[in-house]
Amino acid sequence: MIQLRQTLRRLANAPGFTLTTVLTLAIGIGATTAIFSVVNGVLLKLLPFPESDRLVALTHRSPGSNDSIQNASPAIYFTYRDNNRAFESVALWSAYAVTVTGSGDPEEIQAVGATREFLPTLRVQPALGRGFTEVEDQRGSPRTVILSYPYWQRRFGGDAGVLGKTLTIDGAPAEVVGVLPRSFRFLEQPADVLLPEQLARAGEFAGSIGQRGIARLRDGVTLEEANADGARMIPILFDTFPVVPGLTRQRFVDEWRFGPAFMPLKDRVVGDLDDVLWVLLGTIGLLLLIACANVANLQLVRTEARTQELAIRAALGAGWKTIAKSLLLESLLLGLAGGALGLAFAYVALPALLAVAEAQLPGALRIAIDANVLWATLAIALASGLLFGLLPIVKHAVPRVAAALHGSLRLASAGREQHRARNALVVAQVALALVLLVASGLMIRTFQALRAVEPGIEVPAKVQTLRLSIAPAAVREFPRVIRMQRDIEERLAAVAGVESVGYANRVPLTRTGPNGPFAFEDASDAPPTSIEFRYVSPSYLATLGTPLLAGRALDWTDVDAGRQVAIVSANVATAQFGSPSAAVGKRVRRGPQTPWIEIVGVAGDVRHDGVDRPAPATIYLTQTEFLAEYVSRGAVFFVRSERVGTPGFVEDLQRAVWSVNAELPLGAVQTLGDVYDRSLARTSLTLVLLAITAAMALTLGLVGIYGVISYVLARRTREIGIRMALGARSAMLQRLLLGQVLALVGIGLLLGLGGAAALSTLMRSLLFGVSTLDPVTYAAVSVLLIVTALLAGYLPARRATRIDPMRALRTE
Repeated sequence: MIQLRQTLRRLANAPGFTLTTVLTLAIGIGATTAIFSVVNGVLLKLLPFPESDRLVALTHRSPGSNDSIQNASPAIYFTYRDNNRAFESVALWSAYAVTVTGSGDPEEIQAVGATREFLPTLRVQPALGRGFTEVEDQRGSPRTVILSYPYWQRRFGGDAGVLGKTLTIDGAPAEVVGVLPRSFRFLEQPADVLLPEQLARAGEFAGSIGQRGIARLRDGVTLEEANADGARMIPILFDTFPVVPGLTRQRFVDEWRFGPAFMPLKDRVVGDLDDVLWVLLGTIGLLLLIACANVANLQLVRTEARTQELAIRAALGAGWKTIAKSLLLESLLLGLAGGALGLAFAYVALPALLAVAEAQLPGALRIAIDANVLWATLAIALASGLLFGLLPIVKHAVPRVAAALHGSLRLASAGREQHRARNALVVAQVALALVLLVASGLMIRTFQALRAVEPGIEVPAKVQTLRLSIAPAAVREFPRVIRMQRDIEERLAAVAGVESVGYANRVPLTRTGPNGPFAFEDASDAPPTSIEFRYVSPSYLATLGTPLLAGRALDWTDVDAGRQVAIVSANVATAQFGSPSAAVGKRVRRGPQTPWIEIVGVAGDVRHDGVDRPAPATIYLTQTEFLAEYVSRGAVFFVRSERVGTPGFVEDLQRAVWSVNAELPLGAVQTLGDVYDRSLARTSLTLVLLAITAAMALTLGLVGIYGVISYVLARRTREIGIRMALGARSAMLQRLLLGQVLALVGIGLLLGLGGAAALSTLMRSLLFGVSTLDPVTYAAVSVLLIVTALLAGYLPARRATRIDPMRALRTE
């Protein structure tokens, strides 16, 4: 306790050193804690469901096809539910938007449709009421609904008597039978209500993939055993259900080798976020090392200034262990103080970080500074104190008593051995800063490459989008749906300032789908090609600004006459027919039993899956095609106007829609510019965080180099005075001193290049349009560090070489 009080008194007597050290550590530890909180919540913690390690996602692969992750379907759900040996329960779910009407303005909300096993599989009990029954989950049964806790509070004010009340959803009544717990989180995105899926075996196909499946493993069953059981059930699937029209069982089973690839549900929810988060945590760790190197330099300077004090203590009988404990206690106290302040920084920074990254983080995961994060912060603080405190202990725990008492250490010019430790720390700081700057530079180059990609849409920021869903309960006959959508398009086009309007079943730049097998005329021996198809109004492509490369556009007369016509993307035309012009007049169809569709035009490629993915092969169909009703009752309208983003514009569009149907809410109101920005969200997030980290690293490195050079030159004042007295010029001395700085920086650059190459290899999945060893990035970063180091060294060198020689000779 006495030693603790003495240490605290010494730190209080050196407020400048203590404050600088604590702030430097707080920057490194606070940033590390904030990022670790995200890593802990996303990657390390289990999903917030009981025994969630037994939850699996029912995903599949086709190694003989594109081998991408594929989901489940009603046919797969029925097959696995009825025939499995590995699962306690199996459930199917999907997310979509629904319309709520009946009181006030119509409202679009997010829904999850799920089979009755969904909540039991997750082992979630409603906070009020009950889950779905077997009868309620059957096709044609009266609809029921379970409310999420936030929607219950918002819509019903938390009324405990909500059970039995009715919501009008998509034009049909749904009885409220339950309310989910406050803590419940949907798996991948927030939703307001849970609806029964109400599946029926009739009309389902083997090979149709489009919904999410989950299952709970039986006790003691491994994931490998579950996959083996899934493989056993694949033949049962194709024996029980007909194959998707246009394909054969042989193609699925023998050629594509369609089969299970079950994975932990946590992995499916997290997706590819692990690449981003581990890279960010690694770079933040490097920043912490730079901070520790800075503090170690400060500690060395401070400990060297105490050499005579330590020598006196040793002369009075203090052993080297006592002195080492004293120095270590000081370092640990500084580490703990930096950790405490860093934790406060993390508490402030984490909400801002989560707000920036909200679109990238799964809704089911809770990210907070919890006990795990607190323990990790304590460990980081202690480790940091130990790390930056070891060097002074090793160097000064056994003081050279006689020399210190005679003052020879203070009078001698600082030799190479004395400077070696500080020089090594400068080299380390430069090397670590280079690694972080290269990582940031590669992300900047990636962002530039993505921004240079032509998405196939002209000025996305001038296109307003809004989604309108016309449910079967509201308008049963599909021809009436088409007429209503056409009327809405005409009313929107009449709004002041609107240049053009079109609609389609999906927003571009978000994700592909749906896809289907298409066979082309004069290629009967070739297997059908999986191509994305979109149902569009005739003016859709013109509204987006997607160029027509050959042929003609679609026309409403095609829809009115029921003509089977389509436009294909340029990559389809080139792959199938050699050129866009050669594709016009050719025909395509889904299968032997479906009608031929004439290709009347070829449009430019659109990057439907985001600007970082190649443009998918796409067919644009009219709503006369046989699956149109299934996928295009919910249409996204696109309005091109100079008024986008101005006050009152969306309200004018809303009035135009309500003039056709007053019960249609506007959903997903956004601009294509917003969609475009979100397609860059992962890259933008990584870029911002790496750029902030690199900037802090550069600042700490600059401060570290400046501090070391200033201290070294202060210790060499007498030597510089002698040189100047003997005729050395200031410019020559400055070049000599800066040359020594460049030598240290050069060594640091060489070491850092290797580390940067290793880190950039780990970042490969985050890069686009730039190699991991991009010479422009490495050269630019190296030049930046050299210039920064020279600036850091120039100021103290200039100050030292302007001192009066006689005054310098009288120092010390």
